[in-house]
Parts: sequence; C-alpha cells; structure tokens
Amino acid sequence: MKKSIAFLYWISAITAIISAGAGIIFSFGSRSQIVTNIYGQTVTLLGSGVYANDSIMRAGAVIGTDIVVVIVACILIVTMVFFKKKPYLSLVQTGLLAIILYATTCLLLGTTFNRLFLFYILQFSCTFFAFVLSLNKIISKRSFVDQVYEQRNTALAIFMIISGCSVLQWLAYILPVMVFGTPMEIIDVYSTEPTFVLDLGIILPTMIYCGIMLFKRKPIAYQLTPIMLILLTGVAAFVISQTFVQSSLGIVLRIEQLIGLVILFVVLGGLALLFNIRLLKQVKC
Repeated sequence: MKKSIAFLYWISAITAIISAGAGIIFSFGSRSQIVTNIYGQTVTLLGSGVYANDSIMRAGAVIGTDIVVVIVACILIVTMVFFKKKPYLSLVQTGLLAIILYATTCLLLGTTFNRLFLFYILQFSCTFFAFVLSLNKIISKRSFVDQVYEQRNTALAIFMIISGCSVLQWLAYILPVMVFGTPMEIIDVYSTEPTFVLDLGIILPTMIYCGIMLFKRKPIAYQLTPIMLILLTGVAAFVISQTFVQSSLGIVLRIEQLIGLVILFVVLGGLALLFNIRLLKQVKC
C-alpha cells in the first residue's frame, strides 16, 4: 500500500474513533427539551451533549451508528497492523471505509450543526479520498481465482438485486409528502433525510449493477460485490445498535417499522456476511 493511501486510512480511522467516541460519551443526560418544528409538529430534543439539538429519535440513531463506527475503525486499524499480507486485504479495507464514509455522510448532512463540524469535514474528506483511491486501485484487478469468473453465481446476483431493492421502502415516506404535501412523519427538526439520498441514489443502482454484472460474469462485479456486502453487513450492525440505543431513550418502534427498518436489514446483513465469507475465500493468494 502506498504511504499516501495508508496515511489517509490512519487519519480516517483515528478521526472516526474520536468523533464517534465523543458522540457516545457526551450525549447522555436528562436535559431533554420539547420544541415545535416549522411544520407545527412537537419534537423532543436530546438536550445534552454533542447531539443536544437533535431529536431523540435521530440522536439515538446517530449514537447507535457511532458505536458501530468505533468498532469498524478499530477493525480497520487491526487490518493495517496485523493483516498486511492477506490477499483479500484491499477488498476488506475498502468495504470498511465504505461503512465509515456512509456513516460520516449521514452525520454531516443529517444532524444539526455542532462544535465538531470542522472535525467531521476532516473525517469525511480523508475517508472519501481514501475510499476513492482504494477503489481505483482494485477496480480493474482480477482478485479471484479463474474458476470464480467461469461460474454464474446466480444466488449471489439475485441477492444483490433484492438487497438493493430493499431501500425502495423509503418511498413509503417520500411519496405521501409529494402527493399530499403533508410533512414527512420522521422529519423532526430537519429539512431532509440524507439516508434516502444515499440509499436510493447510490446504494440501489450500485447493488442492481453488481447483480446484473454477476449474471454476466463480468470481473468488475467481483471487485465491487465484496465491498457492497461489507457495507450491507455494516448497515445491519447500524440498525441493531440504533434500535438498542433508541430503546434506552424510550423510543418504541411500531411493528411495521421493526420489520422494515430492523429485521429486514439484519437478515440481509447476516446473509451478506455469509456470502462474503464464501466469496473472499476464493481470492487469489
């Protein structure tokens, strides 16, 4: 690995641990406050710590995400220190960077302004360029044994397409706003939801593309798929952690939310992990 990319990896991991750690440590208290948003809805804010001006629902989600980000960043550091010669290293590290980049983007665009904002920008910038450079390094390679490219991996291709389409559930929140002009149910004190943008604008087409390219046995599919599977596993970890933190803050999800927002992604993340373990075993030594 080039020193410049390795440097970005380290900065990305360290800044992620610091910012996420601050979000976890300094965001619990009993100073919640109630405000009215621009739509006339009553919203309860966390009222303390880094996410003091965020709604309890959003703060719980972000703190849950922070917990996973700390773990992922630590895993990234471990891979850089102890697994330098593993053949699948670049694929795994790029996937871990994808998790951090996804979380950082949501943090920057989906929370209210706080004192760590410039630090978030540093974290986002380093992670973004580390991810782009890492992806550019592996995108044109043939990382797997020749037999992988000769077989049509139908099950994995279908799984990628189904997983990508799972984010279409966000339309249930978006379409009523567009049709009836009513405020979004989960808008709280925010102007938009960055998760919808990332999932529908980037994750959905990328997953479908990977699925189609797997059907066609294109090498690029096998370079992108492990990264997306790692990201999907990270999302599953996010929703588990988010649910526990939100529950500790007194938030109770409706049954349809529990199924669509938690159970579905946990199942997909678990399957993604199994598919990825099987796939990465076939990386060339």
